[in-house]
Amino acid sequence: MRKLLKEPLIQFLLIALLLLGGERLINADDYANEQYSILIDDQVLLQFMQLQAKMFKPSQAKAALEAMNADDRQRLVDDYARNEVLFREAMALNLNKNDQIIRRRLIQKMDYLAQGFYDEAEPLTEDDLRIYYAEHNQEYKKAASATFTHVFISSDSREVSQAKDIADSLLKTLNTEQVPFENAPGFGERFLYNRNYVNRDDDEIGSHFGDDFKQSVFAFEVADRWQGPVQSSYGWHLVLLKKNTPAYIPEFEEISSAVFADVQRQQQRQTKREAINKLMAKYKISDQGQQ
Repeated sequence: MRKLLKEPLIQFLLIALLLLGGERLINADDYANEQYSILIDDQVLLQFMQLQAKMFKPSQAKAALEAMNADDRQRLVDDYARNEVLFREAMALNLNKNDQIIRRRLIQKMDYLAQGFYDEAEPLTEDDLRIYYAEHNQEYKKAASATFTHVFISSDSREVSQAKDIADSLLKTLNTEQVPFENAPGFGERFLYNRNYVNRDDDEIGSHFGDDFKQSVFAFEVADRWQGPVQSSYGWHLVLLKKNTPAYIPEFEEISSAVFADVQRQQQRQTKREAINKLMAKYKISDQGQQ
């Protein structure tokens, strides 16, 4: 042992260890405080800016950082430091352990980060949009709609046949006097829903009057005369039809902006799905409940 201690290399190592240990002992407070040191540079701020703004365009973030005056940069530094302090303190307290809320938030963040890969997707072309439109044009179908007013005769307080006789007589009066659209409220009885229906789609009309009434109205011709009576579950209706538009599928040019938005959303979903699948491919998943 004595021979070993006489070796210059061993002596050098021992001296170095003593010096290092002494330095650590003397500056123990400084080393203990390393965990309370937060180093912030441009790269840290750029990442922070992108996450705060929910954007993944480094060039824009860099330009914004370089354009900041001293006060704005200091505010950004303070914001980052505040977040970092709260994060470190939370981790020191193990607040992240077995917390389902934090787990859910982290999953949401990763799900959101996966959307960042959308910038790598190929730009959409008009051919892409037309192909999508051809395959999904039924989704853009416009419902049939109508504009009309009606005069109502209830069958709640009288026989159905009696209510129809009143409606037949009133129909003659309306046409003889050529009662216009706007004067309809002066005739008939109060209806549960609306008196006038302007550009209302077939689903709404059917929900108010029933399918039989809806079919009758859309079978009428647009005319300046009153038509009917048409029966609903409430009674009888005399109808003045001003507009009748059948269901139709708009041309591509008419709805190209809507098609673009739909294709873009589909592309974003697909890109995110592929990104998440790549992450999942790194893991081996075993169902321990299966025998």
